[in-house]
Amino acid sequence: IIFIPSVVLANPFIPERTKTEADTELGWLVAPLPINVEGIGSTVPIAGIFSNIYKTTDLLFVAPFIKGNIEAKVFSVYKLPIVKESLFFTVLYNEYLIGFRNYDRGIDSGKKDYYQTLEKMDSTTYRMQAQFFDQRIEFQLGYSFGKANVEKIFDVDGNYFSNIQSSERNWVDNIVGTQIDLTDNHFDPHQGLRLGLLHSSTNYGPEFLSDYSVNDLNASLYVPFFENHTLLFNFFQSQSQVTSTGLIDQTSLTEQMNLGCDLETESSKCKTSESRRVQYWLKRNKLGKASALGGLNRMRSYSFNRFFAKNSVNYTFEYRLNFSEKTTPINWIFLGGVKSVLQTAFFYEAGGVSDDISTLNKNLRTSYGVGFRAIISGLIYRFDLAAGDEGIAPTLFINYPLSLGALGT
Repeated sequence: IIFIPSVVLANPFIPERTKTEADTELGWLVAPLPINVEGIGSTVPIAGIFSNIYKTTDLLFVAPFIKGNIEAKVFSVYKLPIVKESLFFTVLYNEYLIGFRNYDRGIDSGKKDYYQTLEKMDSTTYRMQAQFFDQRIEFQLGYSFGKANVEKIFDVDGNYFSNIQSSERNWVDNIVGTQIDLTDNHFDPHQGLRLGLLHSSTNYGPEFLSDYSVNDLNASLYVPFFENHTLLFNFFQSQSQVTSTGLIDQTSLTEQMNLGCDLETESSKCKTSESRRVQYWLKRNKLGKASALGGLNRMRSYSFNRFFAKNSVNYTFEYRLNFSEKTTPINWIFLGGVKSVLQTAFFYEAGGVSDDISTLNKNLRTSYGVGFRAIISGLIYRFDLAAGDEGIAPTLFINYPLSLGALGT
């Protein structure tokens, strides 16, 4: 274990690292951040991101700006150096009043097979990252805890129900991960291989909810194409395992999680949402939940956490076309730093989920589209427009997709 990294990293097939001074320059983005949750509400907080504010340290905050009927507050100090640019500390605090869609389990669930929750939640995460050999080898330990209270449950038609049993839950997550980065550039690779493994275990309260662990594997191959372009092939697989079983009897779980539908005006519609909620947690108690597909990171044309089951898999092909690698200072009021890359990316994704791993690849959904990105002072700004069989979805986010949890993000 001690000598393997030195032997591997000395191999001639591993590309030399390239660096850009712009990646260590101060950068910033301060702007309103409109948030809209369909059927629930909207708000406009102010968001601020400052990269390399102290050595490698990034600072993030989201604070109230224009009050709405949902809320978002975030504060994060990311990669504060502790030991000579090798050991880093991250802290993240979130506080939300926001909605989440909970879809039916499996790859065959329909676009409208969901119920929505309006939840008041907060969570805190602490993480230590150790990076060696010019960020080629990384280890990570994380600990997070949080709680949530479901204030309302909405059906697909916008009806809401508030007589919720077992509205509160809490959790503790323990995370351990590692990444081997045999590429030519940590921020924007043109060639090489990157492999990441991430293990997380979640302990839930109340006791009738199962505890489970999740193992994620992510492998990315970067191949130079023409003079400045890159072909990316990415493979991701996730598997969950129940570690402590909660209630798996439907009648008992219904007693714990009913919506008090006899007290609601729309009793029959309430019963439908109640059944959907109970089935969601019943199957999750029995089989766990692997990392879901849909949203910013994988299967970008689908809603956040659109597809999930005990196992998930995702394949991505991406053609990254660099049309500018000229270093250019930017000093706008809301955006600043040093731009080092402008890039267009064309991507195609296929993904599937299944409780039976033998059928994981039998019914894959697809997503394809185009993305535009800029690297400014070590932050990667990206806009993607993706299409799939449920429509077109635009996403705007910071840092590359296809990262494995916090590894490489």
